[in-house]
Amino acid sequence: MLAPPELFGIVEENIYRCTEIDPLNFPFLQTLSLNTILSISREEPSPAVELFARENNIKIAHMQLPVWKISDEEWKLLPDAVVQTSLSYVLNTKYYPLIIIDLSCTFIGVLRKLQHWNLSSIINEYREMSFDRSQYLYELYIELVDLSKFSIPRLRLLDVGEANGVVTRRDGHGMVACARGAIGADEQDNNGAQAGLSLFRVESLPQWYIEQERMWLEDKRRYNEAKRNRPQYKNVDRM
Repeated sequence: MLAPPELFGIVEENIYRCTEIDPLNFPFLQTLSLNTILSISREEPSPAVELFARENNIKIAHMQLPVWKISDEEWKLLPDAVVQTSLSYVLNTKYYPLIIIDLSCTFIGVLRKLQHWNLSSIINEYREMSFDRSQYLYELYIELVDLSKFSIPRLRLLDVGEANGVVTRRDGHGMVACARGAIGADEQDNNGAQAGLSLFRVESLPQWYIEQERMWLEDKRRYNEAKRNRPQYKNVDRM
């Protein structure tokens, strides 16, 4: 009998989630052909999990969390460095298939914000997946986390052939990805563009991320075009 890990779920294609792994779950995990276990926890993976990973050629990436203390300086449930490193695994297909172990169930909320999910949908998913473990402070963290502080791929639409690394689309547009030069960098050049941007290898990004960014950018483009074409009404003096 195959037993999934506690609160097991599918995040995206080749990305899974759970809150912990028990030896009882090993036969089920073997069916996933895992490449990476991303553990976001204060505790190191158990010796049984480490042995299972070695025997099945699975990489364990442990993001060790400090003891959480609520204060003005350390209010964040997940330190920025942990989120940054975790995203670097999730957004690189060479680590797939990947399973995320997160007892707090909050990292997926951060990922959903990166996917431009509505906040209500993010919180609903968090509550459904955390069940009786859901906490208001965890929801508050998901709401307040600022993605602009992280170095993450930024995609933009462009004409096909404009740059290397372009992904051709049926609609005649391509996409190129950029990554911030430093965490929190917000300098601008003379054209108002993000300074310090460097090309990011598009082929290393998962397809679900590229597709969602494409749809998001196209929606923004259509909105801006409609806004520019909106009739301008002259001010009429009131009598």
